[in-house]
Amino acid sequence: MTRRRLQTQRGATLVIAMVMLVLLTLFALTAMNASNTNLRIASNAQTRAQLTAAIQQEIDKAISVAFTLNPTAIAGNKAVDVNGDGTVDYNVVVATPTCLSSIPIRNMDLNRKNTEDMKCFYTGINSLCSNTRWEISASGTDPISGATVAIRQGIGIRSVLGSC
Repeated sequence: MTRRRLQTQRGATLVIAMVMLVLLTLFALTAMNASNTNLRIASNAQTRAQLTAAIQQEIDKAISVAFTLNPTAIAGNKAVDVNGDGTVDYNVVVATPTCLSSIPIRNMDLNRKNTEDMKCFYTGINSLCSNTRWEISASGTDPISGATVAIRQGIGIRSVLGSC
């Protein structure tokens, strides 16, 4: 009797096991793809953050010098090595700063006790200095991924009258 029962079996268990195996395989592949996508997203976010920091570093270098007398001197291509291994990590292009406005400082608005203000005193109503507003922009590219970031920053600087 047992033999007859075995002969009447059609293999339903095998089919169900194969379907479950296929479903588990598809689930594993989907999980792996989601994991790879999340890894790429995290990598892109890190690249963007590092590139933004590299651009900001070059803008800070550019505005730390007295650029108002010769703004074109700070413009150009800059190779940035973030990790100090001697290879270029990012390429940054700093544009020539643009002067947006220049407002002369009146002599009466200066403090005679301040050494920086003393350089500006002049006979007449206005001093030799002015409050200027500049705009500087820079963009950077990651040579590996091709990612690009652009930053535009405003700067307020006291400078020599007529340098804007």
